[in-house]
Amino acid sequence: MKKDTDKYLAIGISLGLCFGACVGIIISFIMNKSNFIFGIPLGAGLGMIIGIIVGSILDSKNKI
Repeated sequence: MKKDTDKYLAIGISLGLCFGACVGIIISFIMNKSNFIFGIPLGAGLGMIIGIIVGSILDSKNKI
């Protein structure tokens, strides 16, 4: 069986997408409903970037 070396990166991207989209929805409801269409993609994008950074750091520490 092949060992998954980028396990935390894949988990970080998927969780970042979900949590970022949820945060984007909440922020767009709080601020203004007219920006709802922009809140979800911006939140999901930021969540994925954070997930990529955290996942890359965790994967690089596991490879050492």
